[in-house]
Amino acid sequence: MSGFPDFLTRERPPQRVLRSRRVTPQELKRLLSTHAQFRQGARGGRRAVMLRCDLSGLDLQGVDLSGADIIECDFSGADLSHAKLENATLAGCRFENSRLQAANLSGANLSRSDFKKADLRGTDLADADLSGVSLGMARFGESPQSGLPTNIDTRALDRAMMQRKRH
Repeated sequence: MSGFPDFLTRERPPQRVLRSRRVTPQELKRLLSTHAQFRQGARGGRRAVMLRCDLSGLDLQGVDLSGADIIECDFSGADLSHAKLENATLAGCRFENSRLQAANLSGANLSRSDFKKADLRGTDLADADLSGVSLGMARFGESPQSGLPTNIDTRALDRAMMQRKRH
């Protein structure tokens, strides 16, 4: 798997990689099913691994991709409300104009991701890697549906903003 970042396969066996294409609802359904089996330790399960895929505009409400490796994918305009993405690798992804209300991104690697104009109200970003992240005009605060506030470590946010200013 040359050319892939080291963290893509760290401490994990190589998996099938969905790469460089528009993900159809049918492919997404199969991917979510095998990823759920993987998370449960069931036979036939595979961790979800996507590289440079287009998921823009999709309805992904409530999906569970915890622990998945999703690199440089486009989620622009997608609805990820209530999605479970804890400890996922989402490096270099684009979430411009996306809804992530009450999503769980705790412990996720969000480095170099773009959240311009994203709705992050009620999102859990605790312990997330925010290095090099773009948050221009992103919405934070209490989610209108759940009433939960955005959970973000302001020190991590300060570091992310400082790194952006240096570039």
